Amino acid sequence: MAEGTLNRADQVRSRRLQRREGRPILGRASPSQAPAIPRMVARNPEVEQRLAALSGRELRRQRYLKLADAGAELRLPALPNVHVGWRVVSGLIVSATLVALYFMWSSSAFTVSAIDLRGAERLTSDAVDSVLKVVGSSIFSVESEKLFGVLRDQFPELETVSVSVGFPAKVVVRVEERAPLLVWEQAGLTVWVDAEGVSFIPQGGEQGLIKVTALEAPPKLDGDIYAQNQLIRSEMVRAIQDLSRIAPQGAPLIYDPRLGFGWTDPGGWDAFFGQDGQNMTQRLAVYLAIVRELSSRNLTPTLISVAHLHAPYYRMDY
Repeated sequence: MAEGTLNRADQVRSRRLQRREGRPILGRASPSQAPAIPRMVARNPEVEQRLAALSGRELRRQRYLKLADAGAELRLPALPNVHVGWRVVSGLIVSATLVALYFMWSSSAFTVSAIDLRGAERLTSDAVDSVLKVVGSSIFSVESEKLFGVLRDQFPELETVSVSVGFPAKVVVRVEERAPLLVWEQAGLTVWVDAEGVSFIPQGGEQGLIKVTALEAPPKLDGDIYAQNQLIRSEMVRAIQDLSRIAPQGAPLIYDPRLGFGWTDPGGWDAFFGQDGQNMTQRLAVYLAIVRELSSRNLTPTLISVAHLHAPYYRMDY
């Protein structure tokens, strides 16, 4: 009997027999005999490249699941073959990095809560924070070099400064403070001066410091290695220290930019010994000789100057 004249039951039995013998089922074309889909042609080069890339992909493959009954099968849904390219992987990595950066920038774990100040005796963490302004900021916005420059400009009393930034949110400031030697008073203002002649704002008591009253401002220094903070030269500081040891008890030290350093004698006159502090023993001997001579003549000067060792003089005001 021809296939076209087979009834429904005969067609089912014929398919079962063919499936058992491994022959292709009648009425269904084999994959090798399936008609090829004509390739699309585009005039646009970009579209042409995209079509060429799509043509190389694997087609969806259908799956058939045999059931317990002979000749029965279940066709599973066709799923596409998914290929994950490097662009997708790199995009995921970039997205994860951005999320991590946002978390680190906004997280409280990376927010500076306090400044760790080390080595300071008079300077406080609050004073440092008032000029650095980093407390409450993200650690990623803190620049150690910038903080170093701010500290050097705002705190001349610091001889050495170092700033280090650590994670998750640590700012360490190590300092070494200058040791004050002089209390310098000028035009109603008071500053401290260290051994290098650098001036800075007083912080604390003045006990043990040498007090100097300036009649006028000292001349501006050339080649100032400490910028605008150096008030006098280091040799001038040593001259003041020498004078403080030989000055009469309780005599205040004074400074004049022309005559140098000296003191106001209890006898009522001013004594000056120059600015460099050299030959201080000889200058003192000349000064005492002038005082004895004037005392023997019952004269009270207003000024005795030994600023120039070989040209001393005194002045009388009548």
